[in-house]
Amino acid sequence: MKISFTLLAILVTLSVIIPFLIFVLKGLNTSTKKEVEKLTKQNNLKYGYKEVWNNKFIGITEDNTTLTYIHLKAEDKQHENVALSEIKSCELVTNYKSDKNKMNQLIRLDLRLTYKLANKKDLVINFFDTDDMYMENYEMNRVKNWKDLISTKLQNPEALKKAS
Repeated sequence: MKISFTLLAILVTLSVIIPFLIFVLKGLNTSTKKEVEKLTKQNNLKYGYKEVWNNKFIGITEDNTTLTYIHLKAEDKQHENVALSEIKSCELVTNYKSDKNKMNQLIRLDLRLTYKLANKKDLVINFFDTDDMYMENYEMNRVKNWKDLISTKLQNPEALKKAS
């Protein structure tokens, strides 16, 4: 009786752990990460801060001089390298929709980078869009962390000058 219970407990545990490990290992080798690595190696940039989620990448180089954003869309790729010294401000932009029950639903979540030069158009970095993905998966926390990180880098221009 004790052996059958132990065997059953082991089988149940393995039935939970094995699929979890498969998903984790599959997530480590996604085509998005491989494509991002290929694009970043072409630029010869090394990132101190970086994050890959869904089909997007954002990173700041180790020397704190360049912000890179890559969005691998089905139809095309958006690849932006921006010198942090050219950025004036960083702003969180949200778009909510109210439904019949007075519930607010997040439609779009962006980070707007405003350039110091007035003739340059603002760069809008998309973190979440209901057209791309219906469920928001910690994107609000992610965009707030990146806004804080970029704002910190912009408020400390000495670090940017030393790195240049």
